[in-house]
Amino acid sequence: MHAVAAAALHEENLRYRERVRERMRSDSGVPYAVGILEVMFASLADERYIRLWAWAHLNADHDEMTADGLDELVDAMEAGIAQALPAERRPTRDRIEAVVLIGLAAGYGYVLGGRAWETGLGHSGDVERPAVFRAALAHALSDYLVAGEPA
Repeated sequence: MHAVAAAALHEENLRYRERVRERMRSDSGVPYAVGILEVMFASLADERYIRLWAWAHLNADHDEMTADGLDELVDAMEAGIAQALPAERRPTRDRIEAVVLIGLAAGYGYVLGGRAWETGLGHSGDVERPAVFRAALAHALSDYLVAGEPA
């Protein structure tokens, strides 16, 4: 991958992580799905970033494309959840990691393909649809995080 692209992605990822930390601090350290998704979708609204991200992932060696800092995000989420839930209701680290991966996959996927998919569903130009998607995603992630085994 080109050094300039790598440096730009690295800097944007650092800014993104700080925005997530700020949001969690504003929510008393609790990692609410709605808040984290708001930060993610606000970051992904920059089409230059998402295009660069997609290009970099499609053109780089697998070893070049690591998402440094995800373990720190999960650490922070785990600590926040410990503040909000009694021990018997806390999700495992594996479940928290799954929520992070599902959120990232759904968010990046929707940003890349959402307009085409919404059009295919008959919702071309409906400005409310992204908010409907984000609300549904936040609800699904929150439910999965604190639920028992999936149905």
